Amino acid sequence: MNLSELKSAVESHSGTFLCERINLPSETKVVRFAHVVGLAEPNAQLPNVGRLPDFLRTFGSLIFYQDHVSGESAVHLAPASQWPDLDSDFRDWIDHLSEDERQEFLPEWVDKCLVIGEEPATGNYLLMAVDGSEPGAVYLFDHDGFEFTREAGDVIEYVERMLTPDNRALTGFASHMRFRDGDPRVQWWILDLNDNRGHTATTRA
Repeated sequence: MNLSELKSAVESHSGTFLCERINLPSETKVVRFAHVVGLAEPNAQLPNVGRLPDFLRTFGSLIFYQDHVSGESAVHLAPASQWPDLDSDFRDWIDHLSEDERQEFLPEWVDKCLVIGEEPATGNYLLMAVDGSEPGAVYLFDHDGFEFTREAGDVIEYVERMLTPDNRALTGFASHMRFRDGDPRVQWWILDLNDNRGHTATTRA
């Protein structure tokens, strides 16, 4: 789909998570989700990597699967003005590595990559390769084990995939979304996703 169609698809997409209370699974609740599209930054210097400039002119930023009550969300594709701060936070995880460790754990494109987003409050970041064999590809860096998982060939494909998460992706959301509301000791685990287009996913598979 083109970017206008994709934006309409994002803005009209909503649904619910069925959740169980952590340490008390007999108690369940339904959490509603939607996505939040930010305003484009007209003066931002946009790197010419694949379809990234067109994406940023259309979306600006994008928060996926937000619960407006707790503020929890799955992923934040940040506006370009926030990339330097995200880059600094990401580099804090890798700058201390020795040369041998860098060769063992890091992909060759990591030094020049763009840090375009994050899984909020996790220390995990969304990276875009700008050189190497697949410029524009989107990766998730998971600091636990220094894992770099390819998520999509470019940012548009990434957004499209986020609208229909599979069981693996939903389990990734559940690993850090807790939907705290009031008592911080009361936290919730996602069991199932059901959206307004008939798509479902589960962490119970």
